[in-house]
Amino acid sequence: MKRICLLYPPRPGGTGSNLVPPIGLLSLGAVLENAGFHVTLVDAALTGHSGETLLDDVIGAEPDILMISAFTSDVFILKSEITRMRRTLPDIPFFLGGPHSSSVGVAAFDDFPEVDAVFLGESEETIIEVLESPNSLPAKGVIFRGDIHPAEPAFIQDLSTLPVPAWHLAPPDLYRGLPNGVVLKKLPYAPIITSRGCPYLCTFCAGFRVTGRRIRRRPLEHVWKEIELLVNDFGVREIHIEDDNFTLDRNYAKEFCREAIERNLPTLFSTPNGIRLDSLDDELLDLMKEAGWYVIHCGIESGSDEILKRTKKATTTTKIQEKIDLIHRHGLPVAGYFILGIPGETCADIEKTILFAVDSGIEWAQFASFLPIPGSEDGDNYLKDHDLASDGWKAFHNTECPAPPAGITQAHLNKLQKRAFLRFYLRPAQLFRTAGLLFHRGTFRRLLSRFTAYLSTSKNS
Repeated sequence: MKRICLLYPPRPGGTGSNLVPPIGLLSLGAVLENAGFHVTLVDAALTGHSGETLLDDVIGAEPDILMISAFTSDVFILKSEITRMRRTLPDIPFFLGGPHSSSVGVAAFDDFPEVDAVFLGESEETIIEVLESPNSLPAKGVIFRGDIHPAEPAFIQDLSTLPVPAWHLAPPDLYRGLPNGVVLKKLPYAPIITSRGCPYLCTFCAGFRVTGRRIRRRPLEHVWKEIELLVNDFGVREIHIEDDNFTLDRNYAKEFCREAIERNLPTLFSTPNGIRLDSLDDELLDLMKEAGWYVIHCGIESGSDEILKRTKKATTTTKIQEKIDLIHRHGLPVAGYFILGIPGETCADIEKTILFAVDSGIEWAQFASFLPIPGSEDGDNYLKDHDLASDGWKAFHNTECPAPPAGITQAHLNKLQKRAFLRFYLRPAQLFRTAGLLFHRGTFRRLLSRFTAYLSTSKNS
């Protein structure tokens, strides 16, 4: 029986920073186990291990194959780790998958010359084809070193063919840091996926490189089998649906909520990846609240109609405000995501975004700086003229503000980002609404620590 080690890299902020069970690797692990492979997960984001300690973890798994998942923000830290592992494990295949390889394709070999293959898109089916039929390689979804050519990503047509993710590899109770959405009420929590794909054309996003444009949904009976496992076997008390478009199909979302209400499990629900505001209506919001939603996350992105149009968000600030008001009428708070420094933005546009966030009435806000994500329209346009790869994507983090728009310096964008947080949160009424509403005990302390560390280390203009 071949032994496969799945590796999730150390996080740039260390353990506790955006600490989320690696749901993609857990799905891959379940597929591999069903095919008869022995699977081990080494989650360095959870353990905080790096260097020789992380190497010992991988060696201890006694792998025949090492499979690594990485975001572009992981590349700088991961490069030295893979180099060290290759020196110690010279004879086993190293495979790279995840968002970075899906977005850059062949260029991933420049970032990681030690890897033997890069996987593009959804790799659950591709990896089985590669491992079980090495002499008849799939036409899509993988590029081998030495046989470098442009390749199309692979996407799974029928999600019902996938087993429940291998949650025994990453018991949710171990993950007690801040999740991606930060907002959290109960522990343990666990992320799940009910659908894949996004048909929208937002210019700053490359999610379609990983999961495609076409929406595919898991049968609800499969979803609830996973939720029952998480609740009954792992004691999970909060479910985070990480879909890009959970509410796009209102009927599917409503049926999920009705099932949640009927089952009456001791769990809360959240969609921290955000939902499309234009997909909400009164009936759906009523059902979500009764089912256990306690906050609605949404990607607002900008308070400038011009920037919303340029980024192909297909909405306006007026429509966004109408939906925020609708959510509030149903007694639910709103958490909004914003991006500062989108290509083409001016300081005036950023001020509009800050003012919109302050005046909109939302209870929580995250102000990220624009990142030129490879594979996105805006990212590829920026990277044509700016080299972020040669130093290993070292500055590829939103607090670094690595890609300010023309006319705004990196330092000034960082100052505007800091100003956005301060203007939004340092209002007595806002602090009360935010802190008193959302946070699990212990989570507020971690969030405050992260926030103060950011303010103390931000660049000065």
